[in-house]
Amino acid sequence: MLNGDSLNCEVWYHEMVIVPSPENPDQYYVFHIGVTGQYGLYFSLVDKTLDSGRGAVISKNNQLRNDIATDCIQAVKHGNGRDWWIIYRSAPPSNNNFYVYSIDANGVQLDHVDSLGPLHSSNGGDLRFNSDGTKFAFSNLNGLLAIYSFDRCTGSITLDQTIHAEFPAGTQPYFLDCCFSPNDSLLYVSCAPYFSSLDTTQIYLYQFPLTATNVYASRTLIWQQTYPMTIGAVRLAPDNKIYVAAQKTGYPYDSTDYYPENMSLSVINQPDQRGGAAACDFQPYSFYLGGKRTYWGLPNNPNYDLGPLAGSPCDTIQTALQETAAPTPALSVYYHSAWESIVVNASKLEGKRARIFVSDISGKILVEESVILLSGYLSKNIALHNRAAGIYFVTVVTEREKLTGKVILQSY
Repeated sequence: MLNGDSLNCEVWYHEMVIVPSPENPDQYYVFHIGVTGQYGLYFSLVDKTLDSGRGAVISKNNQLRNDIATDCIQAVKHGNGRDWWIIYRSAPPSNNNFYVYSIDANGVQLDHVDSLGPLHSSNGGDLRFNSDGTKFAFSNLNGLLAIYSFDRCTGSITLDQTIHAEFPAGTQPYFLDCCFSPNDSLLYVSCAPYFSSLDTTQIYLYQFPLTATNVYASRTLIWQQTYPMTIGAVRLAPDNKIYVAAQKTGYPYDSTDYYPENMSLSVINQPDQRGGAAACDFQPYSFYLGGKRTYWGLPNNPNYDLGPLAGSPCDTIQTALQETAAPTPALSVYYHSAWESIVVNASKLEGKRARIFVSDISGKILVEESVILLSGYLSKNIALHNRAAGIYFVTVVTEREKLTGKVILQSY
């Protein structure tokens, strides 16, 4: 977009996060950091109304800090449901500092610094919030893994538990990425050994039960692969599945380097289920990317749908809105021929759960699936392999409504 070039950031994996401006619904703050070449914490401001709706950067590379950053910047919504918190960590020398910035009607400012928990001494890491934004996990490339509580009203941080402190330098496994399961009882972590032995590297995906007496000792190995495979991001998606980015080593890929391993993401279909790969239904390389390729990263989006902390001291935003009619639910369905899947999207639904039925023109149900609704939204891919050409109906049923759409499969 206009003026969108030359932001001070690089090509790491958690070095950029975008939040809407609390004071102007047409503007967005882009926070970006430098992990190696460009140092510090910056923000730029986008106005989406400019350039005929394509948007433009109206303020660029505003520096908030000038130290070396850890690749873990993250955002979470304030307890008032409107403002935002940004959490930043600096890289070596070793420290235990969390820099907490507030974004409100007055703009961006450093709110406070919390210094607590185990020491951190790497420029690579991940900071990932749980479902309601009251806890986050932090992992780094030197083997640190810890859980913290976060007060969405004050932005204050407290240490819950250190699952594993840093290893001695040069001997540690790398904790590459982490995320909570939907019910927050489990933590999934991608891991690889110290990279000096890449020729014999094993990569791992672990499940940590957070209520266990000894969380680290109780971990379960979900997946193990051998070099040249490497592993990266693990992300909980709106469909309540966890997606895993893994690839064959090589950066950048040659134009001919297309493999099943780099053309698909791996999926944990039942991430709330404790146990091995069978229990949580881990399916390696099962989500086809439509002919595209993956490296180690997945989007670093915060939870934009997180609401206010109802009844909390900071739930103080009052509005004088007239009573309006309930929003009308909407359903869209289409058939993606390359994936042989029906893509189902719905919005403004009421209730907490929904069931999706796919039936043929005779009314015979071919597929039935249950999903959890997130803030009234539903997004689901449903495989429809080797079906005859014709009309198929998709029905979404919640506790309060029923919507139906149709798709047409054409023969070629």
